Amino acid sequence: MAGHKKYDRVAKVFDCFRKGDMRRWGPAQRKLFRQMQGNVLHIGVGTGMEIINFPPGLNITGIDLSPKMLERALWRGKQYQGKIRFCLMNSESLAFPDNTFDTIVTVCVFCTVAHPVQGLKECGRVLKPGGKLLMFEHVMSKNLVYGLSLKFMSLFTGAIEGTRLDRDTVENVRKAGFRVKSEQNVYLDIVKTIEGVQ
Repeated sequence: MAGHKKYDRVAKVFDCFRKGDMRRWGPAQRKLFRQMQGNVLHIGVGTGMEIINFPPGLNITGIDLSPKMLERALWRGKQYQGKIRFCLMNSESLAFPDNTFDTIVTVCVFCTVAHPVQGLKECGRVLKPGGKLLMFEHVMSKNLVYGLSLKFMSLFTGAIEGTRLDRDTVENVRKAGFRVKSEQNVYLDIVKTIEGVQ
């Protein structure tokens, strides 16, 4: 699958880089994830680190475009107290029928999707009427100093792994046809939780 190789390369060390983030962001993630219900799509599973913060008893489909990331997510999936399956898939072209899911969850994904609005439109397509889009994402800061720093950092993160820390993800959610029901800062205005509805 095109675009997966850079993520395959970092799969072995991914957990080491994210360990600190998981400690800091765990409480905010669990609060957001309490809204998960029904048939759930988790976009950008990575190595599955967020699974520990999911409520039990759900029916979850997790997708990622990296085979190596999904391999590492398997053992975390086995520990989940509910149903979870993994699929190799690109968020920009979801292989699901319209109106399939009650909830879609993303965690630090739409800073890496090559065409984020297209990916979000696909979310809208496979989400049932009245369903929820729950996002925990890096976003561009409105603070001038932070914003310039994020643009500078994105020159390197974009080249290395395709991550853009300077994206206006909240606006991209709106461009994709969602109404932003809630937008909460987790860390300054750089990491946010976003709840979208159609």
